[in-house]
Amino acid sequence: MRPTFKGLEIVALILSYIAASFFIRLLFLSKSKRRALSTRNSSFFAKQVLSVLGIDVTVHGREKLPARGKTRFVVSNHVSSLDILVLLSLVPSVFVTSVELKNRWLTGMIARCGGSIFVERRSAASLKKEINEISRVLKEGLTVVVFPEGTTSNGERVMPFKNSLFDAAIKSPAKILPLCMRYRKVNAEEVTVQNRDSIFYYGGETFVRHALKVLSLKSIEVDVTALETISPQRHESRKQLAASAHHAISASYRQ
Repeated sequence: MRPTFKGLEIVALILSYIAASFFIRLLFLSKSKRRALSTRNSSFFAKQVLSVLGIDVTVHGREKLPARGKTRFVVSNHVSSLDILVLLSLVPSVFVTSVELKNRWLTGMIARCGGSIFVERRSAASLKKEINEISRVLKEGLTVVVFPEGTTSNGERVMPFKNSLFDAAIKSPAKILPLCMRYRKVNAEEVTVQNRDSIFYYGGETFVRHALKVLSLKSIEVDVTALETISPQRHESRKQLAASAHHAISASYRQ
């Protein structure tokens, strides 16, 4: 499919997604039920977008993914904006993202429509409130996804995890599910240093340029490995939990 046609299909899907999200907001439901419905709406549209973009997702350890009614604090490595679509297609989830994204016109609106939680890591007072909100959402029975690296990378390694948000898992308490994402092929060729920038989104790359590169691709293959869950204990620190999750994801990624 030509990039122009793919772009038009994506725009149509985004507009439909936003319209459906606003309809959900008009429903006479509790905030938690509206958020749960928003995650299912996001998951449905994520699958449609992946199909248009020619993205094929292979899941290893699918039985470890949370079934409906089960709550998980999901942590994953992060290399591309596509990561969000991939994970949403697998599990209806609430994503935790930076407060800077909230103020961006299109991507901010899309994130708000999905019920995302926005965090300001540089403010201790704000972060404490946001951790409490994440904990509350987990207690309401919704799965929450965090990218603890705090940013995207070039995929050479899994960067160190920021551990502050792991407090939410301790307070819930919710089991931590580490997920390892690896983009395996682009246009039927193995992902290498030479072609990785066609899908990875990091450094000084603008979102528009990144999106145009993705639209120009014929196919993308990505593997998602669900690793063993980690049960937070009250005596464990967030630093210990972050280290355990990082070790599991990093070891899987190196393989």
